[in-house]
Amino acid sequence: MNITFEKKDDLNAIISVVVKNEDYQENLNKQFKDYRKKAKIPGFRPGTVPIGMIKQMIGKSTLFEEVNRLTSEALYKHLQDNKIDILGQPMTSVDKPSKTDFDNYGDFTFHFDLGLAPIFDLKISTKDKLTRYEIELDKKEIETEIKNLRRQNGKLETMDKSETENDSIVLIMTEVDKKGEHKDGGVFEQEVTVLPEVVKSKKVKKQLVGVSVNDELDLNVFDLFNDNEMVITQSLGIEKEAVSGLNKTFKGKVKEIRRVVPAELNKEFFDLVMGPDAVKDEAEFEGKIEENLGSYYVAESEKQLEAEVNAILEANHKLTLPNEFLKRWLQETKPETYKPENVEELYGTESGVLRKQLVREKIAEQENVEVSDDDINQASFAYTAQMLRQYGLNNPDPAMIQNFEAKNREDKSYLMRIRDVVIEKKVLDKVKEMITIKSKKLTVDKFYDIVKKFNDKG
Repeated sequence: MNITFEKKDDLNAIISVVVKNEDYQENLNKQFKDYRKKAKIPGFRPGTVPIGMIKQMIGKSTLFEEVNRLTSEALYKHLQDNKIDILGQPMTSVDKPSKTDFDNYGDFTFHFDLGLAPIFDLKISTKDKLTRYEIELDKKEIETEIKNLRRQNGKLETMDKSETENDSIVLIMTEVDKKGEHKDGGVFEQEVTVLPEVVKSKKVKKQLVGVSVNDELDLNVFDLFNDNEMVITQSLGIEKEAVSGLNKTFKGKVKEIRRVVPAELNKEFFDLVMGPDAVKDEAEFEGKIEENLGSYYVAESEKQLEAEVNAILEANHKLTLPNEFLKRWLQETKPETYKPENVEELYGTESGVLRKQLVREKIAEQENVEVSDDDINQASFAYTAQMLRQYGLNNPDPAMIQNFEAKNREDKSYLMRIRDVVIEKKVLDKVKEMITIKSKKLTVDKFYDIVKKFNDKG
């Protein structure tokens, strides 16, 4: 067997594998003999079927499987032994045709195109400077959080009249023409629920406060839904393409007014939010809220720092990839997703993820980042607990977390995703040690102003 490797440029290569008759003949004959012993063919006793007949029956398929097995093993062994780092998988060459005649037991030559991973050095140092924000809580933040928790756990009551922008209004919406009559073919008596406090238009918000059941309002539908196309389509039950053709004026008849009566600050509420007997009075509850908010904003600050670390890594490592090879590979391996008409668009995202992964792997290798079973177990437990919190379980019981985690682990890809999360976290922590980070104290509002500017710029 002969293997040759030819670089076309820094990112593309051709690897050729020649399989000769002597490479496969011995094992092929063994397979024929094994099959001969088992073959049940009328007119022949087991083990007496002529080899020529066996070859006619299974020769071509067996030859195909054996040659392809030898080729694949030799190819990947050569890549591994010579530390050739590839992207994607080898593909049949478009420049050099392979020589394969499976009707005869001769020599075979296979040519494969390779996409090579770029060779690069890490560019991370103390010259890279970032800020870790220490968010200072004030009384207002704590009061707002308690107010929100009381509303989340309050009771919903039906009212005759809305009094504040926190009252939700159920409207029967009808699209009207200039005469104020139902537009022919337009939206008719569609029930929607709106919360005035989320409406950005001051005019519309004012219209919704102080109304009574059966009142009729002339509303600008685009202002009502903050010009959000997705919300408009879902609320009115129309197709996305129909939004641009809507008349802006709708009649909204008030069908119902709902008000959340906040939960009382008592032991029942404290136990519901914090867990049974976690706090005994309002002062302890407020202290726990302050502690939880502090932890939340520490996590938010670290999340922003890591976003900025990733931005530095991307800016410092403008890696060039074998783009045309990878586009072809994506179309051949996932034709249901990557098609000629969309591969350019989708490849932009795919290549960005790949560059990030290459830099991450380089850091992990250079800095000896390792992942233990304990790391994965802790991350899996934390991930499951976070998921339960998102479903409204503020303080899930450890036994419950373990039960849900066990179910998560039944998904074969779950632990692989968790491992990726752990590696990324460890890599980012390592990068934080390699750059310069200063601390700065600021308010919640100023912190989120910084986050918004960063996201808008990115």
